[in-house]
Amino acid sequence: MMWRGKFGRLVVVLLLWFSVPVMANAPGGWLFDSLAAGPEEGQSDGQQVYQVLLRMLNRWNAHDVDGHLEVYWKSPDLLVVVDSEQFNGWQQLHDFYINGYPDRNSMGYISPARIQVKLLEPDLALALTWWSVTFPDSRRKVVGNTIMNLRKFDDGWKIVAAHSSTTDM
Repeated sequence: MMWRGKFGRLVVVLLLWFSVPVMANAPGGWLFDSLAAGPEEGQSDGQQVYQVLLRMLNRWNAHDVDGHLEVYWKSPDLLVVVDSEQFNGWQQLHDFYINGYPDRNSMGYISPARIQVKLLEPDLALALTWWSVTFPDSRRKVVGNTIMNLRKFDDGWKIVAAHSSTTDM
């Protein structure tokens, strides 16, 4: 009987321990999940990060490279990896986009499938996105996912590190 009492208390403690993050955040411990988003008062940090990412995608679809890059940390310490290509610093990433898309219409149109945000620290967030890019002049479609670390600065949330994996469909 004594074992059952200790075991019962352990079960209650474990249930409380594991249910607090789930109750405080979206399913799976994510602070924000676009698939589970509902109406909320004000904007949580998760929603702010989500809005930053939507703005970045919107600027891509407008073929506005500079606007797209506004959400990245403008620092030589920015790290972005796309598949196996590494970009060190905001300027290198900027130059890659400017030179890689001399015809801005060749950028295609990106559609997010899902965006998840998890707060790691009060000023550090992890975001995971699934997306696809279509190109109107061809049947080509690229799908991928990106994992990003964002830091909260005085002027808002900025991507400080990102890794994207892509595949052609």
